[in-house]
Amino acid sequence: MPWEITIINGTIDNRKPLGTREDVIAVLAGAAPRVELQRPPRPPEEMLAMMPPAVRDAMTRPKLEADFECDDLSIQFYTLDTPTIDWINAEVRGNGDPLPLFRSICSKTGWSVIDVAENVVVDLTKANAES
Repeated sequence: MPWEITIINGTIDNRKPLGTREDVIAVLAGAAPRVELQRPPRPPEEMLAMMPPAVRDAMTRPKLEADFECDDLSIQFYTLDTPTIDWINAEVRGNGDPLPLFRSICSKTGWSVIDVAENVVVDLTKANAES
C-alpha cells in the first residue's frame, strides 16, 4: 500500500502557493536531477471515447508528473499544470527511506510534507545524510 503525501507551502490550515510552475519544476530538479515534472502523454482518443465523462475529464485535465526510483524506493509526484502550483502530491512505494529526498526538496524552500492519511506534518529531521 502506498504512502500518500502532499508537499505544501505554509501550514495545513493556511496554505500558500508553492510558486510558479517554472520555479517549482526547478526546485524538484535541483533536489533530485532525475525528478522532472512534465506533462504525461494524452491517452488515445479511442480510449477516451470509451470512458465515462467524469473519468475522461480527469484523464485530460492538464497535469504534471515525475517519477523517482532509487534502490528499493519509488515515488510518483503529480500536480495540476497551472501557472502557479499550489501543491504536489506523491505516492511513495517500497522499503527505501524517502525522507532525505523530501528534506532536500523542502529544506531550501520552507515547504512541508503532509502525511495525507494522518493529516499531520512529517518530521523531516528524522532523515539522515547516510540514507
